[in-house]
Amino acid sequence: MLRIERAFLVLLYFWWAGGVSATPEEGVAGRRVMTWVPPYAMADSKSRLNESFDGPGMKDGITHLGLQFWNPTPEGSLKYVTRFGKVDDSEVAEFQEWGRENGVRVMLCVYNANSSGWDWDLAKSAFETNRAQFVEALVKETLRLGLDGVDIDLEGEGDLNSSKEAFVLFIKELSRRLHKEGKELSIDTFAYKWHAPRQSWWPELLPHIDGLNVMGYAETGANSAAWRSYAFLKAAAGVHASKLVIGMPGHKDRWQDEPLMAHLKWVGQNDSVGVAIWDARLSHSAWRRKETWLAMKKIKGGL
Repeated sequence: MLRIERAFLVLLYFWWAGGVSATPEEGVAGRRVMTWVPPYAMADSKSRLNESFDGPGMKDGITHLGLQFWNPTPEGSLKYVTRFGKVDDSEVAEFQEWGRENGVRVMLCVYNANSSGWDWDLAKSAFETNRAQFVEALVKETLRLGLDGVDIDLEGEGDLNSSKEAFVLFIKELSRRLHKEGKELSIDTFAYKWHAPRQSWWPELLPHIDGLNVMGYAETGANSAAWRSYAFLKAAAGVHASKLVIGMPGHKDRWQDEPLMAHLKWVGQNDSVGVAIWDARLSHSAWRRKETWLAMKKIKGGL
């Protein structure tokens, strides 16, 4: 009896302190299932989030919702992305209310894309040149809006390994500030050795974050070979595999020579990793089926 009471007190402490990723012994209850609302698809995303797929819906199967509504500025502040239409506090509040009603954590997602593509110089100006200001802006905005944390989606194409040190310093500082406030931090990363942030950066990043969203999507799969395999990604995360969130493409029903359900089955049998779906529109009908969301609910840790 004393052992049971002690275990309960330990779990209660970690819950109070802000939560930890589940270990395999703790089961699947702590697994992350994330999707995003792009600024150009808010109406479709709202509709899909409230849809029932012959019973279960997204509210039953996701744990985190990223609002991809913010860009950095060169000076290290934040601004709403408005080139696709209206985005303001009222839009955030609507998704935030949905999250509260359904037990889903809603995250501030900042990204560095513009009309020409991914602007790494803009990202560097924020996280490297103006790191202190950028960290402060992210924390301040998260607290102002009452969001549950931050998702960093700063992407760069090419050989950008020279940015690693500055990016890691930025993540360490942001992690310290957010965790002090009881908020979460996740990162979106490329799956292997190209672009930034990349797999070789994971060892320095993983100890400081709550979730690692791997943007392999259709380029990685359950039974693929070499670096494309989910098993390879899990091994690369090492002792932090419980923070690994494997990206899957919401616009496809089949990739890497396997159907959607085969990929979900692999995750279901590996009780530490989670799933990240790009994006909340679930464009392919295979993602809008009862069997899909029963599988997602099981991965999340539901009955």
